[in-house]
Amino acid sequence: MPGLCGKLWQVEPVVYQGEIMPKVAFREVRSRGLHPNWDAVIKEPAATMDRKSKPELIAAHERIVADWRSKPEFRARKFIRRKGLRIYVFPAGEHKMIWIYVSGGTRPHIIRPRGPGYPLRFKWGGPGSYKPTTNTAGQYKGPGKVVGGKTVRFMSVRHPGNAPRRFEKIIARAYRPIFARDMENAFRRGIRRARREGRPR
Repeated sequence: MPGLCGKLWQVEPVVYQGEIMPKVAFREVRSRGLHPNWDAVIKEPAATMDRKSKPELIAAHERIVADWRSKPEFRARKFIRRKGLRIYVFPAGEHKMIWIYVSGGTRPHIIRPRGPGYPLRFKWGGPGSYKPTTNTAGQYKGPGKVVGGKTVRFMSVRHPGNAPRRFEKIIARAYRPIFARDMENAFRRGIRRARREGRPR
């Protein structure tokens, strides 16, 4: 399964894959002795993915970042093959790496200032003072807070890393039955289309 990879993160942007629906549709048609026109059958699922599935999946991602100060954008692409359907949803725009860091997690790493001579400045109250509001179950309730902190300055800090929140998997799990139902209905419509536009084998 493709992913976005880097030194400190790894995240899979595949939100949903439906591998079975085309096979189900063709099995249903052939059991009746028909030979479907693939181009006619697939028009309905393709249109449903563009019109309904992709916007709904993007909206599910946008709800998670609604309270983020630096919001990533999201894009979706569909891939249609005889062996299966896939929708890829992935972060984009100036702040896409924030999503990748939070959802995919990071390993321990060193943070240094971007420019020479300028120290890092942030609020800190010692180990354990930062209270995140995301969790590894994929829930998000707004930005975290530092409890009892004061402004400190360092030329470098060792970040302990953060556990992945796996937002994509949470979204995929919730959306899977919706996608399966929509694709089943779309294939049924496509099969009816194929019957009308059928051609001799």
